Amino acid sequence: MHETFRPNVPHVEKPRNWYWDIINIFVFAMSVGISTSIAVVQKWQSDEKIRFELERQRTNSEISYLKAQINPHFFFNTLNNIYALTNIDVEKAKAALLKLSRMMRYVLYETEKNHTLLSKELDFIRDYIELMKMRLSSKVKLDIKLPEKIEDIEIAPMMLLPFIENCFKHGISSQKESFIMISIDKIGNELSLKTQNTIFKSNEKTPEGNSSGIGLTNTMRRLDLLYPGSYQLDIDNSNPENEYRIVLKLNLK
Repeated sequence: MHETFRPNVPHVEKPRNWYWDIINIFVFAMSVGISTSIAVVQKWQSDEKIRFELERQRTNSEISYLKAQINPHFFFNTLNNIYALTNIDVEKAKAALLKLSRMMRYVLYETEKNHTLLSKELDFIRDYIELMKMRLSSKVKLDIKLPEKIEDIEIAPMMLLPFIENCFKHGISSQKESFIMISIDKIGNELSLKTQNTIFKSNEKTPEGNSSGIGLTNTMRRLDLLYPGSYQLDIDNSNPENEYRIVLKLNLK
């Protein structure tokens, strides 16, 4: 081409400018790297979203399964209480059935939700304790401290009951003196539950009989699933006073 258009001008070879070649190669590599990184990040985000959704579904399924175990467990024991009460006082048994119907409404409608108001949970606990008191003998000493007024906050339904139910199931005897203490308090977003009851050996007759403790076990699992890192549970069942003590601190923020 040079000889055709400029035959009398000597041709001088110019050195190749490698600088621009390097720049072009660098820009191309950067473009490929960035596009690849974006594709990798998008794929990771998509996989993470799928993994999170699967984990959420698994957790919800497990929570539903645990709640399904707790509810029949609770009603089975409560109905046993009322059945025993019919042999003692029919009128009290009727009153107990009315309370149970109100409690059933709570269980049927509130436990279908992920959260309920703390005031509703406390009303439910009051009904339960009143139901238990109807059949207790004078051998059982109760110390119940529930707040009359409380600033409402959301809580998972049926979260506190199994700890309280445990006191009445395993902390009273038909023949011996027994003691039950239940205290609930709330400071800021922290809810605290303290229970304390006499321990009776498995060979001692209790009105509730022996149980596998499925309600308490499932509640501990629900705490792990619903409030990971937001609760503290201390259980003391080995002390000179021969008492079963529970302290639960739950951050409801």
